[in-house]
Amino acid sequence: LEWIPEVLAHWLSRRFSIIQETKDGMGRPNWWNLFNRDRFGAEAIHNSAAKFPDEFARHVLPVVLKITDETAYTEDKARPKRDPVWSYLINSEHDSIDQACRQALAGAVEKLAKAKSDGIAEILTKLRSRDTYMANYLLHRAHTVGAMHFAATAVSELCDKPWRFECGYADSPYWITIQLIKAVSPLCSNENRARLEQAILEYVPDYERTSNGYRSRGSASFALLSGIPVEFRSKSTQARYRELERKFGVPDSPPREVEAYWVGSPIEKAAAEKMTDEQWLEAIREYDSEESKHRWKNPEKGGALELARMLQEFTKRDPERFARLSLRFPLGTHPFYIAHVLDGLKETKISLELKLEVCRKAYSESRDDCGRALADLLGSMEESLPDDTVHMLDWLATDHPDPEKEAWREDAPGGVVYYGGDILTHGINTVRGRAAGAIRDLILRDASYIDRFRATIERLANDKSVAVRACASSILLMVVDHESEFALGQFLRLIGPRGSKTDDDRLLATYYVERFINYGLYEHFRRLRRVVEQMLRSEQPETSKAGARLASIAVLLHHDDAEALAEEALRGNPSQRFGVAEVASANIGKVEHRQWSERQLLALFNDSDSEVRQETASCFRSLEGRPLGSYENLISKFCDSAAYQEDSSSLLHALEESSQKLPGITHTVCEKFLDRFSDEAGDIRTRRAGDSRSLSKLILRTYHQHQRDEWASRCLDLIDRMCLEGIYDVRVSLNEYER
Repeated sequence: LEWIPEVLAHWLSRRFSIIQETKDGMGRPNWWNLFNRDRFGAEAIHNSAAKFPDEFARHVLPVVLKITDETAYTEDKARPKRDPVWSYLINSEHDSIDQACRQALAGAVEKLAKAKSDGIAEILTKLRSRDTYMANYLLHRAHTVGAMHFAATAVSELCDKPWRFECGYADSPYWITIQLIKAVSPLCSNENRARLEQAILEYVPDYERTSNGYRSRGSASFALLSGIPVEFRSKSTQARYRELERKFGVPDSPPREVEAYWVGSPIEKAAAEKMTDEQWLEAIREYDSEESKHRWKNPEKGGALELARMLQEFTKRDPERFARLSLRFPLGTHPFYIAHVLDGLKETKISLELKLEVCRKAYSESRDDCGRALADLLGSMEESLPDDTVHMLDWLATDHPDPEKEAWREDAPGGVVYYGGDILTHGINTVRGRAAGAIRDLILRDASYIDRFRATIERLANDKSVAVRACASSILLMVVDHESEFALGQFLRLIGPRGSKTDDDRLLATYYVERFINYGLYEHFRRLRRVVEQMLRSEQPETSKAGARLASIAVLLHHDDAEALAEEALRGNPSQRFGVAEVASANIGKVEHRQWSERQLLALFNDSDSEVRQETASCFRSLEGRPLGSYENLISKFCDSAAYQEDSSSLLHALEESSQKLPGITHTVCEKFLDRFSDEAGDIRTRRAGDSRSLSKLILRTYHQHQRDEWASRCLDLIDRMCLEGIYDVRVSLNEYER
């Protein structure tokens, strides 16, 4: 145990240097990963600190202080300054290694303070000179246990630097300070105790000065005053404490251990089912914030959002009642409520006019906040919409401020990108994108909406947001069957250059854009050839892959102009070759496309790229249910190729699922499998062992179906070999066959 402090200090220093050089997608170090969130070693760290506190403080404290000093959040001027490594104190039965490091260090400092060891004065000086949360926490722990020696100093620190009051746990933010006050107040002079009382009474944290926190004004003072034993409080302080007690009930309680909750409605469902309309309106007035009113005492009870979700459920069950209730929501009601009523009204059978009344109220009072719910409900209506609601959708699709930026290309916490970097996913989670989807759905049901939304479609095709244009392309897919020239013209505007070649190229690979081009290849390839060529030659892998797919499909549609593009893709980079492989694999089973598809597959079975080989191997999934005997050349070449190494399952599964007589080449497939994978096939830990189960069934079935030709004896030889090599499941299959 004696060497653990030095090892831990060196390890922390090394990890600190490594993380400083390891940046997330936004160029920031991943401080949350400093400890790898490991639980290993927590007990040993605690035991070492308890037995060798001097060594622990000497080695570990300087490293911990350096980490918190250098990583402390400086953009926020508030003190104490928190850091991303030890952001909050959480009471947990099982310490992770980062918690163990902090707790063990505090325990070591406490031991030194209680004994007033030779080195404690220097340690306390270092802690007092800092304004970080970690230093304040360690200082309070030392002052509390060493109250007999440091009471006067502790009180002076609190009175001179009121920011030191903020020290506690996530669910009891002043608990550490309360324990300090409880320890020192009986030991300090009357003068110092009076100073401490005055400092506490004057203390107002930043949150209590905000519009959301003004109702909590005085709660911090109440919690801190509870630390002064009642017999040591002055009369005026005790009177103020009683006032706060009447307002807040009980002060901070000890921190609880970590518990997980499913946050739900602040009102129980059983109680809500008995509520009158007036009681609903009162509840909506009461819960008017996202912030839970029961945050600490009943964390499972939510706020406005959770109550609104329950309201949505009730709306689905009784749409007439709650639609009319929503019309009574006072101006200024939190928009969550009417938005969830709108969501609840979808697919209900109440009258169109009542639904539209709710839409009109939401649009006039909360259209910025209810945009998505409004668009969804309007887009779901099967009856013809009146002009004012068409205008609503037009505004939502073209003038609503959401989205203000392209979130799909921005880094999210943890080094990932929002929406996984997917343009369309971002688009359908914006108001303008959602409104475009609603217009698409209306046109799908009634083509007369094309004229009513013509100007809207034109503006959407020119939207500044790539994500919104990705959604708008879905409208053009609905329009093209009715007005192909208008749809094609708007599409070419939609995908036209907007200043960022990267964004433009990525837009071309989105789902509806590629589908539109695919659809247009039948009659408009000459006008779209330039777009396919641009996609094929893009530096964006997904776009060049999509371009290769489209060029290959154009060849299958007998466009001679596309052959050069498909050949370019076949000789191109891995993404391009993958696109060709996708089309060839999907079309190998179609008589009219077989010749071209087989030629591409044979060229790609031994491709240098593993993913391309895997994709070619998947071609046999397209042959399930077809007479595989006519594909003997393809199967034979595949069994000798690198692609068989990547994926043996697809071919074996296709053979196993065939309802027709298995071709004799099935024996060759099984034999090649044993030649190449027998070592893996005998090991049940590998995926080949799973394939060998298919192998056993296939070879016995082939033997049974070819008993009168030359394949029978070859199958028996192979069965003998499988038994000798211990292939998994072969004996089970033999027993089943004999029965």
